[in-house]
Amino acid sequence: MTTNIADYTKAFIAGETMPVTGLCGRIIRGKRPEDFLTLTDDPNRKLVMLMGPDGLEKLLGKTGYEMLVEIGYEPNYLESKVKDGNQFKLVVFPEGGAAKLATWDNVAEVVSGVYPETIAAFQTNLPLLRTVSFATWKSMIKFDLLATDKAGERDSNYMTYDRFRASAKSALDLRLFLYYTIHLRDLFSGDGYTYTTNGDRGLMEYIVANRP
Repeated sequence: MTTNIADYTKAFIAGETMPVTGLCGRIIRGKRPEDFLTLTDDPNRKLVMLMGPDGLEKLLGKTGYEMLVEIGYEPNYLESKVKDGNQFKLVVFPEGGAAKLATWDNVAEVVSGVYPETIAAFQTNLPLLRTVSFATWKSMIKFDLLATDKAGERDSNYMTYDRFRASAKSALDLRLFLYYTIHLRDLFSGDGYTYTTNGDRGLMEYIVANRP
C-alpha cells in the first residue's frame, strides 16, 4: 500500500519516523526560485536520478544537514554550497509511471527515449554494459576522467550527445556518454541500487526525465 504523501509530509515536518512504501523523490538545490521549477537546477540536464521509498524513509527524523549527508553530500562540499547561497528542497511523488528503477534495461529505455540516437548502441552493447565492470572500462580510457569532468564541455573528451552522435557509437563511447551526460558514475551497478566504495549495497535509485 502506497504511503500517503500528506502523511509523509506531516512526519517530515514533525521530525517523526514512519514506514514508507510506494514513493520516490529527490532533494533539489538552487539559489533562485527558478532553480526549483524542475528536478534539477542544471538547464542542460535532461535526466535525473531519484531515491526510492527506502531513501525517503531514512530521511525522516533527521535534521536538514543529516539528510544531505545521508544522500552522499560531503560535509566540506555541503558547506561550500550553503556559503554560496544554495537552498535545498525535497520533492516527493508516487513511485512508478515515468520513474523507472535504475536497472540497465530501464536505463536503456529511458535514455533512448530522450536521446534517440543511442537506441542502436544500446541494442548492440547492453550485454556488455550489464557484465563489464567500470574498472574495466576505465582501463580502456586514455585520459583523466575527473579532470575532464571538471573541465566540462571545453574538454573534447567530455562525451556530450552531439559528440556521441559523431562517434563510432562503440560500447566505450556509450559508457562515456552515460558517465558524463547522464551522470552514471563509477559506482553505478545497473541493478537498481546505489553502492558504496566498499561494495556495500545502499538505497534503491530511479531514473526519470527531468520535468516540472
